[in-house]
Amino acid sequence: MAVLKNSVVIGCTAEDAFDYLSDHRSELEWNPACREMEKLTEGPVGIGTKYRAKWSNSPYVELETVAYDRPRTWTMHNGGPIEVRFTCTLEPVAEGTRLTSDFAPTPHGWFRLVFPAFLRVMRRQEKRNMDLIKSALERRVQAGPA
Repeated sequence: MAVLKNSVVIGCTAEDAFDYLSDHRSELEWNPACREMEKLTEGPVGIGTKYRAKWSNSPYVELETVAYDRPRTWTMHNGGPIEVRFTCTLEPVAEGTRLTSDFAPTPHGWFRLVFPAFLRVMRRQEKRNMDLIKSALERRVQAGPA
């Protein structure tokens, strides 16, 4: 199984990063490829929270939070033609917080044929996503409380 691992240091607390990023609706703010992210479950974000999501050139998929340990780590899982297990870990560092992501895709059906090309694209996108997340979170911190 391929795992795409990326990391970035963000000038904010682990709690701020966790609260913003573990609610996947925030992806609509920082990811231009995210077309829809709808929370399907009631109540606060945590284990069992589900979303209906769509990105550019993807079908609709359902995401579910399968691990949640504030403010350290959470894991999302989705089915679909390319099943993904996505884990984020936050670690306090002198400059703020180190965000590390593990993007572990598993192709199904005919997607196995195009999987090598998918991986090349996702490597670039996941690296770019780290910069987009950093910028979005640091803008939020500089803006102060809403």
